Amino acid sequence: MIISIPVDFNLLLVSPKKFPWPRPSHCPRCRNPKLWGHGFVDACFDGIDAVVPLKRYRCCNCRCIIKLRPDGYFKRFQAPIEIIRTSINSMVTTGKALCHISRQRQRHWLVALKKKAAAVYGLGADLKMAFEELIPLDIIPVSRAI
Repeated sequence: MIISIPVDFNLLLVSPKKFPWPRPSHCPRCRNPKLWGHGFVDACFDGIDAVVPLKRYRCCNCRCIIKLRPDGYFKRFQAPIEIIRTSINSMVTTGKALCHISRQRQRHWLVALKKKAAAVYGLGADLKMAFEELIPLDIIPVSRAI
């Protein structure tokens, strides 16, 4: 389980293991209030040269592992949502990828979005609209995973 929270990366990088991560009040799966600290897991994010340790908790009832992740990122993605949105808009309107991000990576996002948009809205769907409307449905628009 991943819970997104607002995080100041500057504070996090100063003392990563001592960062005051908020403790969830209960398990998102079984609603049990008893959670144990379960250490840290390293993650990489675009624009940050260091590995970022993310706090984990474990439910003692259902054994669910809860990872706290910075707000503004899709799960399993290193690039911020805003950068992905800008890239999609650029590729859809001008046909050109952003110059500071790998063209292959941006193409991967676009192809995945086309497949998701076709599956949900049908062929020929407006990709910019599909990107914005899939996010509130808890669907990652640029992920190839279902």
